[in-house]
Amino acid sequence: MRPPFCIFKLRADGSLHSVEAAQTLDDAKARVKALAELWPGEYVIHNEETAERMYITASGAAKN
Repeated sequence: MRPPFCIFKLRADGSLHSVEAAQTLDDAKARVKALAELWPGEYVIHNEETAERMYITASGAAKN
């Protein structure tokens, strides 16, 4: 069975790039946080079961 939470990266042209899927919303949020370390920007978490979408703007770690 496919995990219900799909993670997408929002491209500059407005299209979505599929990144991966996660079992839970918490797992998806944690993965977006980790991805943002190398690939900051806007992400979308799509719940396949409810069709709800969550938009997250994520930035990389602050540099000292």
